[in-house]
Amino acid sequence: MQVKLNEGRLRVYVQAFFVIFSIYIWYRLYLFVRHFDTGGATPYVPRPESVDAFMPVGALVAFKHLMVNRTIDVVHPAALVIFLAILTVSLFFRRGFCGWICPVGTLSEALGKAGARILGRNFRLPPAVDIPLRLVKYLILLFFVKLIIVDMSAEAVAAFLQSPYYKVVDAKLLDFWLHPGRNTVAFISAMIALSLVFKNFWCRYLCPYGALLGVLGFIGLTGVRRDVEKCNSCKLCTRACHSSIRVHEKQVVRSPECNACFTCVDTCPKGALSMSVAGFLSLRKTTYAALLLGTFFAFVILAKLTGHWNSGISYQEYAYYIPLRSMISH
Repeated sequence: MQVKLNEGRLRVYVQAFFVIFSIYIWYRLYLFVRHFDTGGATPYVPRPESVDAFMPVGALVAFKHLMVNRTIDVVHPAALVIFLAILTVSLFFRRGFCGWICPVGTLSEALGKAGARILGRNFRLPPAVDIPLRLVKYLILLFFVKLIIVDMSAEAVAAFLQSPYYKVVDAKLLDFWLHPGRNTVAFISAMIALSLVFKNFWCRYLCPYGALLGVLGFIGLTGVRRDVEKCNSCKLCTRACHSSIRVHEKQVVRSPECNACFTCVDTCPKGALSMSVAGFLSLRKTTYAALLLGTFFAFVILAKLTGHWNSGISYQEYAYYIPLRSMISH
C-alpha cells in the first residue's frame, strides 16, 4: 500500500522538484547579475544556464538559426537544447512536459486546486465560449511562427542572436520580474484570479508553448486508452480530468489538451484506463516518469558533453553589457 501511495504522489514530487529548482536558478541569476551591477563588490556566482528554459522566443530564433544557418547558437545554447528536449518529449509522451515539468503549469494547477477549496469548486466556461477561447493560444503560436520561422531571414536571425540585447536578455527578464510595471501586475493578478476560478486558465487558453506541444502530442506515440469491456461508465475519470476531457467517451484520448497527468488512470476504480504506447504496451506511472525525465535530461547531458550548454559570452562582455542593459533594446 505504501508503494502505491508513493507512486500516486510521484507527479507531485516531480513537479515540486522543478518548481524548487526554478526558484534556485532564478536566485543564482540574481546573484550573477548583482555581481556586475555592483562592479564586482559582491561575490561572483556562475550564470545558471538552465535559466535559458524561460526564454522560448530566443529558443525559437535559435531553432530557425539551426535550420537555415546550420549552426548552434553560442550565446544561449541551453535555450535551444531545452527547446529540442521539450519537442522530443512531446512527440513521445504527449504534453508530459506541461503535466510533469513546467513550473508555470504546476503553479496554474495549484491555483486551480486552491480555488476549488476556497470557492467549493472550479467553474467551467460554456462550450460556446470555451472552444473559441482555446483557439487563442494557437493564434499566439501562429504569430510567433510567422514572425520568426516564416518572416525572419537567415541574416536577421544571426544578427539577433549576436545582438547586445540577446546577450543580456536574461538580465532584462530578471528586471522584468523584480520591477514589474503596472500593466504586468494587472495582467498577473488577472491570471491568478482567473486560475482560481477556472482550472488551468493560462495553460488551457493562452500558453503558446502548450499549443505547440499539444499539436506534437496529438501525433505522438502515447495516449490514455480505455478498455470498454472493463469500463462501467461511472464518469469519475471525466470529473477528475484537469483538462475537462470527456475521457469516459473515448477509446483513446487524442485531445491536444491532455497533459499525461495520469489523474484519470489513477481515479478509475475498474482499472479500465492505461497509458499505452502505440495502443499496445501499457506504461506504469513510474515507467512513464522515468522515460519522460530520462529523455529530457539526456539532451542536457549530451549538450554538456559536446560543449553546447554553457554560454559563449565572456566575463568581460557581461561586465560591459549588464550595467548598460537599461539602455539596450531589441
